Amino acid sequence: MSDFIRVWKEFDINDISEHLLIVGDAAGDCSKCRTLGIDYSNAKTCPKCATVFKYVASRTKEIKKIINKRPDLIFIDFDDYKKVSGKIKARGLLE
Repeated sequence: MSDFIRVWKEFDINDISEHLLIVGDAAGDCSKCRTLGIDYSNAKTCPKCATVFKYVASRTKEIKKIINKRPDLIFIDFDDYKKVSGKIKARGLLE
């Protein structure tokens, strides 16, 4: 029997932000240009800015469903992404 566990690996947050597809209940959003309503099950690129998706994160906790539909993408924990990108934005405000 297999299941999912969290594994930590160092990534470039800027690369993730440039190529992240954020999945909600029914559709996805492009992290780079904020385009909404993307069909995440087969979109390889953003229909507006043409960025290539390399990563996927979920606002819901339906990890298995998303990974089964998009095994070509690296799954990123959305809460971790928000935390790290928030720290970077806060540092930018203080500098």
